[in-house]
Amino acid sequence: MTGTLTVSNAPSLGKGRVTQSVTLSGMVKLTHDRADGTMTFARCAGGETRGELSVQVHLRSDEMVVATPTLRIYEGSSCNSNDLDGTSGGLQQGIRPGGRSPSNWQMSVENGEVGSPDYARVNFSVSQKGGTGIGIGRPAEPSNVVATRDPADPTRVNLEWTDTATDETGFQIFSNPLGQTKNLPANSSSFAWTGLPPGRQCFQVRAVNDAGESDWTPVRANVECA
Repeated sequence: MTGTLTVSNAPSLGKGRVTQSVTLSGMVKLTHDRADGTMTFARCAGGETRGELSVQVHLRSDEMVVATPTLRIYEGSSCNSNDLDGTSGGLQQGIRPGGRSPSNWQMSVENGEVGSPDYARVNFSVSQKGGTGIGIGRPAEPSNVVATRDPADPTRVNLEWTDTATDETGFQIFSNPLGQTKNLPANSSSFAWTGLPPGRQCFQVRAVNDAGESDWTPVRANVECA
């Protein structure tokens, strides 16, 4: 991770505005046994205003790293004050391995108090120096799950997905809210779930192998439900 954090303390009696910047450079090592980490950076200006950037990172089973940044501003009688005056959450982004372009963020937060226009701004990027994920540990997560209710048989839902893994030994399909799981062989990309009760059902798919399971596919649109 690289970037710049800038913090500015507003003018006060006898003092003008004070602005300080710091160059950001950090790294965290993630493994599937320790898949979560946090990078934190801070800078103080004028002895009163502290800007703090926290970036949470998570290594998924398909080797993608998901980064979630939060920028905070504190203002008080010293740089160690924990009087939180503003928070800005950055967009969560996924960073794939293999030397692809890094993900970039530009964020800012201001002091919410009237008459105290302090601010913190940050511009940074995060990249991943990892393997491709194919053949390393757990298999890649499937994608493009589509569930379709059979108009001729309302107890049947036809499921299709894209098999993105090359090293899976099978697949699992989870039905919510039934809480039931079906097991399928490797290289599967479709399944007909029969005997379902009336009502809307949502489905998730994951690949499995001897090293473990991929993440479940998300339920984020109507296409995974029928």
